[in-house]
Amino acid sequence: MDLSQKVAFVLCRPVHSGNIGSAARALKNMGFSDLRLVAPAASADSRAARSMAVHAGDILRSATVHPDLDSALADRAIAVGTTCRQGLYRSGAEDVRASVRAIADLAPANPIAIVFGPEDHGLTNDELKRCHRLMTIPTAPDYPSLNLAQAVMVVAYELMLAGGTAREGAPVPEFAQAGEVEAMLSRMGEALVEIGFLPADNPDHIMFALRAIFGRSGLTRRELDILNGIARQMKWTAQGGALTLQSKRAAGRKLR
Repeated sequence: MDLSQKVAFVLCRPVHSGNIGSAARALKNMGFSDLRLVAPAASADSRAARSMAVHAGDILRSATVHPDLDSALADRAIAVGTTCRQGLYRSGAEDVRASVRAIADLAPANPIAIVFGPEDHGLTNDELKRCHRLMTIPTAPDYPSLNLAQAVMVVAYELMLAGGTAREGAPVPEFAQAGEVEAMLSRMGEALVEIGFLPADNPDHIMFALRAIFGRSGLTRRELDILNGIARQMKWTAQGGALTLQSKRAAGRKLR
């Protein structure tokens, strides 16, 4: 399967114009064209970017610029963050080859985004929370950090290979877009705080676990509607609706 029209490459806050140009060249080498820049500190239209892009100037010219990661991911169903570091929010990262095989099978019905952090320190924890899955590129432990454009090339190469082995014709669930899932998670987090399941001052730890669960499984629109309904009902119950429910039960009336 050709994944070239299914995958967007998102560079968060890139620092060096040359890396943007090199990333564009890597995408063209591997047959991809959707390049998105989030709050870039460097310009895709600079001499350095054009020089490093060589014959991928069309990729640079068509690259879109977004003020934040949410807007860059708004039309995507699956967002995959890249990381080489360890930590609480990074422990579930999959090897790049296993990761791209999984998302290649989902790509026929679900637009994908691969998200890369800036050259100096990679994606922040908050940016990782916006991703449904995480991938890492295995490297020598003495020096695990890759140049941004090198990382883009490795992932694009693996995606090109995985596209050739994706299961043609297999039924693929269509997942809700990232923006819709993010809105549901916001409602769910508020509701879980209301019922006392999450501490108001630090809800992130459990919410990240929920994001990981939903990211691995994916959410169809029907499932998203159900979860939105659960969140609304929990919040309503916590804000006084429990008394109404007790009254209905005592009177033998239907709850809904």
